Amino acid sequence: MKTSSTLKLVIMRELRERGKSAAYIASTIITTVLILVAILLPTILGGSTEYSIGMVGDDNQEIVDLAIDIENNGEDPEDETVFTVSSYESVEAAEAALSSEEIDAALVDGSEILLRSAAGASGDDLSDLLQYAASTLEIDRLVSTAGSDADVVDILAGEPLGLRTLEGVASEENQARTVIAYGGLMLMYIAVLSYGAWTLTGVTEEKSNRVVEVLLATVKPWQLLAGKVIGIGALGLAQFVFTAVAALVTLRLAGTFDLPAFPTDSLVMLILWFLLGFAMYSLLFGAAGSLVSRMEDAQSASTPLTLVALVGFFMSFVVLDNPDGTLAIVMSFVPFTAPFVVPVRFALESISMVALVGSVVVAIGFIIGATFLAGRVYAGGLLQFGSKLKWREALQSADA
Repeated sequence: MKTSSTLKLVIMRELRERGKSAAYIASTIITTVLILVAILLPTILGGSTEYSIGMVGDDNQEIVDLAIDIENNGEDPEDETVFTVSSYESVEAAEAALSSEEIDAALVDGSEILLRSAAGASGDDLSDLLQYAASTLEIDRLVSTAGSDADVVDILAGEPLGLRTLEGVASEENQARTVIAYGGLMLMYIAVLSYGAWTLTGVTEEKSNRVVEVLLATVKPWQLLAGKVIGIGALGLAQFVFTAVAALVTLRLAGTFDLPAFPTDSLVMLILWFLLGFAMYSLLFGAAGSLVSRMEDAQSASTPLTLVALVGFFMSFVVLDNPDGTLAIVMSFVPFTAPFVVPVRFALESISMVALVGSVVVAIGFIIGATFLAGRVYAGGLLQFGSKLKWREALQSADA
């Protein structure tokens, strides 16, 4: 039988058996429900929201007063939003208060909003509220002075107040890219480890119940491993996309978070590195699963790989603070950390095209090497039963 046909059979077997399993269906439902509950819980529970606004200069009070009226108009007194307003002598003083989290946003001379960062924080909702209040005041002024309809349309289509963060001028695209950087990092870590663990437990399960002995009579070890990685990867990606779409739809309908329009290139880059990262870790997780004969030992077999991913994940937060630093550049070319680092640097527009292509080439080269190594470990460990094998022992068994 041709290699392609064999791989197709193995992949379809994984899709059919695991896609219909109670564990897969239950994990999809539970994950989706937990995310939806987390999104809807603040709306269901209600309660008061608190905003702290700083004001610098003139022409601020009218905007703030209208924003308070708009937010609390018709609200239950128990659910009213609480506003704390403070005045500052200078922009520098307001920036210091914003940096120390004494305030959520500062309004400067009735023309600019100052936020702590472009990431999704409480200041974003407050910023939208202030923009709406400023737009309403501008329209009222135009109506009172017999302004043209075109002027009204311009106000409705744009934002009357400038937006700036402590890092510099903010834009809708910058905010979207920052959301992708933070959110993508979290999702990448959860997805790679979760779906990598599926591969490990799947291999260990087949080895412990001796199913693998039957499979190896007609399928080569590397074909079995590759088909398993691709099949589980497809199921994982399907679950990943389903959960993400459900979350986005719920966010839109609930209105609990004002989602920006995400740049397509950042989303494509996130998906690309999800696939590369999953391939890297799943191949090694599959090889690790072949080293043990009992499900109880699967956890210990995966510990080294989990720790490596954990280190890469936490080190990536350093990249978020300094995406152009030496550490960020080096981590972009380390296969185990690149899936977490490169999408973040790309979203923050801190990686050149040459470095991006280079990191992808290194990752693909590592996957090719990992396929060879994992295939040999997998072949040497599958038919070895008893105590846990070491990687070297599995390689030696494959050579025998």
